[in-house]
Amino acid sequence: MSAPNALEPGTRLVDRYRLEESLGRTEDTTYWRATDELLDRPVGVCLLQGDNEGAARVLGAARRAAAVTDPRFLRVLDANETDGVVYVVSEWVSASNLADLLADHPLTAAHARELALEVAGALDAAHQQGLAHLCLTPEHVLRTSHGQVKVAGLAVDAAVHGITSSDPADASARDTRGAAAILYAALTARWPGQDPTEVAPAPYDNGRLCTPRQVRAGVPDDLDSLVAQTLGSAARHGQDGQPPVRTPAELVERLNATGATSRIPLVRPSTESHDDTPPPYSSAPYLARYDDEGARPGPRLGRVAYVLVGLVLLVGLGLAAWQLAAADLGGGPGPASDSESSAPPPGSSPGRALDVASVTTLDPPPGDGEENGDRAARTIDGDRSTVWTTKSYNQQFGPGGLKSGVGLLLDLGSRQSLSRVIVTTAGGSTDLDVRVADSEGTSLDDYAEVGSAPGADGRTVVSLDKPVEARYVLVWLTRLPQDGSAYRGQISEVTVRG
Repeated sequence: MSAPNALEPGTRLVDRYRLEESLGRTEDTTYWRATDELLDRPVGVCLLQGDNEGAARVLGAARRAAAVTDPRFLRVLDANETDGVVYVVSEWVSASNLADLLADHPLTAAHARELALEVAGALDAAHQQGLAHLCLTPEHVLRTSHGQVKVAGLAVDAAVHGITSSDPADASARDTRGAAAILYAALTARWPGQDPTEVAPAPYDNGRLCTPRQVRAGVPDDLDSLVAQTLGSAARHGQDGQPPVRTPAELVERLNATGATSRIPLVRPSTESHDDTPPPYSSAPYLARYDDEGARPGPRLGRVAYVLVGLVLLVGLGLAAWQLAAADLGGGPGPASDSESSAPPPGSSPGRALDVASVTTLDPPPGDGEENGDRAARTIDGDRSTVWTTKSYNQQFGPGGLKSGVGLLLDLGSRQSLSRVIVTTAGGSTDLDVRVADSEGTSLDDYAEVGSAPGADGRTVVSLDKPVEARYVLVWLTRLPQDGSAYRGQISEVTVRG
């Protein structure tokens, strides 16, 4: 069998697992979505060269992880070596990882707490069987469409990266901090760990990690205190007399105790916040989850106010829905917004949405060609909650930057007549161009520019001066929004109309 990095889709392992789609690779390891032909089900496969000490370590970790039956972990289904290649086969679930869930905004406090409880509880179960994770990141935490939490990579990913612990107490402490870091990320959409991840890094103040409440207004005080104590992130460490949290079991106990916290007042964004964007959700969910005084009837005036607010919200939502529908048909009252400034002229036909055969990424030299291509299909799945992101860059694109841009390349399957392209971005102001070609090219010069949208933010319509015919459509990002201390582009949907 060929080396793991040289394998192609369609390769079959041990006459059972057919490799379908490459999900990523490191220097010695590749990850695949595959099909278990014997049981006719999708599986995940990790492959690495078998003639080294690291492969033996991974194989041993996988076999130990296979004995863990807690349903909150992705199960290891098979692990062995064939023709000099070690393979680890794991359960496959349709789910979004935490990095994807945080692409637009943090979770509510109640959801963040419940997710952290599931993660900490799973880690506690693993430690009871003598196993640790040791390299937990937001990409390891999955949530299915039914709300079930799954943790990927138990023991195996640490073995792949050569991460070890000195003793069980060290492993327990490290996994406890990992679960607390997951809670921090869920509350703030910022990552406090050192491991690479798609989530923006957490801010520091005078060398100290900022607490969740410093990053995002409205974080309940008890969760803020628990995270700060566990991560040792601020001077408030231990101020409430609680001992440091050192095991996943202790973290579960403390998280369960947060449900007894008394009513939390509404907190407005203040100068303490390190994020200029107000919380995307009202603080009401925090009150609903953390109020131990019960749902006693409020004053009559309060009930009337709630009714009036509800009516205003219903009217507002109705108007918003009508305007969105009108905008999608190329009309609507009043002047177009900045992002819709290139909408079709009055009386023109919006055209039909064209089918997209496939979507990939384009990252020509000096890029390395790896721009999260495995997530590109999220931009044509019709779900705005799923997002393709670029890598994070320390420099802005353009003059003085590392490169001029990166892009999404849509293949329409055949030559089609195009009138406009609708791109939904996230994260802030993004400059983008639309380019086309009849054949797939490998450089930017292979595609002709037919439209642009400087400062795109949200749903943006790029109308062409006149219809053009092409098979390939390139959405080329030339300026990215700032994401913490870095720059990162995000696109949730792309629609091409004829």
